[in-house]
Amino acid sequence: MFDQNFALLAATKATLEGKGRQYLMSAGPRVAALTLRAEGLRDAEERGYVDDNGKPKEDEVKAFFAELRRLTTILCPGSGGWEMLPVDLAISGGKIDAEDWEEVEASIVFFCCHWSMAKKSDRKRIGQSTATFLKASTTPSPLSVYLASLPNLTQAATSVHKAVSSVPS
Repeated sequence: MFDQNFALLAATKATLEGKGRQYLMSAGPRVAALTLRAEGLRDAEERGYVDDNGKPKEDEVKAFFAELRRLTTILCPGSGGWEMLPVDLAISGGKIDAEDWEEVEASIVFFCCHWSMAKKSDRKRIGQSTATFLKASTTPSPLSVYLASLPNLTQAATSVHKAVSSVPS
C-alpha cells in the first residue's frame, strides 16, 4: 500500500506539519483523512487527471480509502465474546457508527503518515510515540494472539456436572 501511495502520504504529512506544530498536534489527528483527500485532489488536478468537466478525478484517493477499509478489522464485543469484524459489518451491525469510523480512519491516516515516512531504524519509536499521542497502543502480536489475551466476555461452559441429590424432595 505504501508503494502505491507514498506521494499522497508524504504530501499529507507535509501539509499537516507545514501548518505548525500546534496545528499538527491539535487538529492533525482529526483532519488527517480530510487532508489526504484534499492532497489527492490537488495532485490529480496538477497532473491534469481530470474528468470531462475539469474536476480532479478521485480514483487514487478512493482506492486508498477502499484499501484502508479492507485492511482494517474492528474488534468488538459480541454475543459470543470478542468478534473481529470488517469495517462495513461493524457499522451495519451497530458496533460503531459512521462518525466513529471517520475518527478512527483519520487516526489511522495520521499514524500511517508518520510511521511510513520514518526511516526503518526510527519506525518503532515513531510508531509507539504516535500511538501514545493518539491514546492507542501498538503490539507486535498478531490480532488472534491479542484477542486471546482479552478478558472473556461470556462464561465458559463447564464439563463438570452438578451432583444430583439422592435425597428425595
